[in-house]
Formats: sequence, structure tokens, C-alpha cells
Amino acid sequence: MLFDIFADRSIPTQVRWMSAITLKNGIDKYWKRSALHPIKLAEKELVRPRLLTVLDEDNPLVALQYCLLVAKIARWDFPRVWPGFAEELLAHIRSIASDQSLPIARRNTMEHNALYILHLFVKTLSARTLAVERQALRQTTPLVFAVLAPIYAERISQFHEVLVRNQNQISGNAAFFEASLPLLKSIRFCIKALRRLWVFGYEKIEKADSSAQAFYVASIGHQSAFYDVYRTLALDPGSVPDDYQQILRKIVLLYGKMYLDFQKYHAVRFITVPCAKQMLQWYWQQIAAEGPRMVTPPEDPDAAGEPTLEPLLVQGLELYKNVVKNFFYTADDNGSMDDEVKRCRQVIDGEILTPDVIAKMAELLMYYYIPLKPKDLERWQDDPEGWMADEESDYWNFD
Repeated sequence: MLFDIFADRSIPTQVRWMSAITLKNGIDKYWKRSALHPIKLAEKELVRPRLLTVLDEDNPLVALQYCLLVAKIARWDFPRVWPGFAEELLAHIRSIASDQSLPIARRNTMEHNALYILHLFVKTLSARTLAVERQALRQTTPLVFAVLAPIYAERISQFHEVLVRNQNQISGNAAFFEASLPLLKSIRFCIKALRRLWVFGYEKIEKADSSAQAFYVASIGHQSAFYDVYRTLALDPGSVPDDYQQILRKIVLLYGKMYLDFQKYHAVRFITVPCAKQMLQWYWQQIAAEGPRMVTPPEDPDAAGEPTLEPLLVQGLELYKNVVKNFFYTADDNGSMDDEVKRCRQVIDGEILTPDVIAKMAELLMYYYIPLKPKDLERWQDDPEGWMADEESDYWNFD
């Protein structure tokens, strides 16, 4: 049996890897009962109880295929055939995180594999549209937050302790990288799962659990702190492992993806949450700080210079664009507004887009980010409406 081969550590890694791939690829074809030659029910019953017993797989190639395999089976069996999958996986995650008797390396491996499976499971479940599956997502969301939010907070705290212990001397510090990289991997997987549940896991976001709301409110502070670390390390890229800087970059941008999805699917609540103004102001600070670099070439082209994370700036500009142009924040055809929209307009006009802020934003954007070239001016004069239509299109999203 393919699973037996994959789970047997005495078999050569290449053979185990191939068996995992073959088994994973066969799930979509043969796991469904409606398949032409489906896997027998008795064989499925043998596989399911053993799926979560190989979380300590430490070979990256085999572990990846294993995680994808478990997620694919959960995709077909949850919630109808295997309704307890989420609770079983969360029980494993909670046990791993609290078991101090495990060797550190083995515990990190088990935690990363379990969190990655959870991320894949949540990603698939969030995309489902059937009523029974949407209901399963809403029932699962509080359970995930109850387990994952404390783990996320603990890993954040541990990362801060490592920073303090190294007195913020992190460039070229091998001990710091070794101690903090496993923490960053866990943090990243937690964010990947929690950001989707925050957006899609609640029918009414204002009724979200306190742990979920605390996670979102704290996220802007965490994003800012990680971005500071990223910028510090980017000043001396030769002393930083490639995978370390890459995972920091992904963490910073994951927060932005959560904000954009939250704004898209919960536009009104996005404005009324307590941290909306703080988050938008932080993004604008980064946009304003990087503006001069957009039009001023460095004196020494070979110098490292200040690092720029351009996707972060794009996220910030898109957040502001959606505040300005979102029809949820405007009156209807009759000129009337409900109480929530009125509250949004009060926050936007009185705290976020005040006349002074608008003037500064327009000046900064026109001078640094969208300076008109002679070719643009010529097109503008020839076809103003066509030029505006091209500028406002979002084709860049698909580049």
C-alpha cells in the first residue's frame, strides 16, 4: 500500500517521496465515491486514522507532499464523511505546542507540518460556496481561533524575546537567525490561516470572538515591527540567509492581504474597527517616506541604499483608493444613508481623509508617484477620457 511505503522511515527517501506523490495525485481521481475505480471504503478507513501520525516528517520534499495529501483528503471528506477532522488536527496542534518534553527540532517540524495542513484546509474551505460547507466553516472558525491565536501570540512574544536577548544586533548574527527562523515559520502559517478565517469565517464580523478581534487589532503593530526588522536586515543583505529575508517579506505582505480582503468583503466594518485610522496612517507614512526615492536616482548606483518593499506601497495605495472610491461609503440613488454608512462617512471625512490630509496626499502623489511625462500630457490633450480610463484600469493586477 502506498501509504505504508510512505510512512516507513526505513525505505529510501526517494522511494517514499515518489509514493507520497503517487498517492496524492490519486486522491482527486480515485478518492471520490463517484470515481470510475474508487478506492474501497475499507481502505479509506485504514488510511484516515493514520493520516495525522506522520507529522514529524522532517524531509522537506516528503513533508510537502504529505501535507498536500492530507489536505486533499480533508477537502473531499469534510464535513460529511469526516466531520471531526478539524477538531482532530487542532488537538494535535495544541498538544504539540504545549509538549515541552519533545526535542525542539522535532517539535518545530511537527508544528510547521500541522500548521501548513491547517492553512491548506482553511484555504480550501474558505472557497466553498455550498450552504453546508459555509456552515461548517463558521462552526470551525471559533475553534481555530481558540487554538491558533494563543500560539500566534506566544510565537510573537518569543520572537521579541530573541530580539531583546540579542540586543537588536541581528545583522550577521547566526545565533539569532537559527533561534528565530522556526518562530517566523510558525507565525507565517498562523497568519495564513487566521487572515482567511477573519474575513470569511464570520457571517457578521462584529460578532467575532474576542480572540479574533484582538488578533486583527494587534496586527498593525506586529506588521510595523516585522517591517522594521526587514528594513534593518535589508541594509546588509549579504549577512542574511535568503530564506530568512524571504519569509520576513511574506509575513509583512500577508498582513496587507488580510486588510485588502477585509476591506473588500466587509467594507463598512473595515472603517469602523478601532485600528483603521492607525493602519492607514502607517501605510501612508511608508508611502510618504519612499516617495522621494521614486523620482530621485541614487548618487551611487552600486550603493545598497534604503530598502524599498514596493508591493507594500502598492497595498497601501490600493487601500486608500478603495476608501476614496468605494460605493459602500456613499449615499444611494435617493440620497439617503443608513446609520452604518453615516458612521463610515464621519470617520472617513473627520479622521482619515481630512482636507489637510487630502491636500498633502495630492501633492505627494502628483509630485513623486504619478508625475506626468510629455507623452502623458500629449495623450491627455488628445483624448482626456481615454487617458483617464487607462489610468483607472486595474490591468496591473494581472501583470
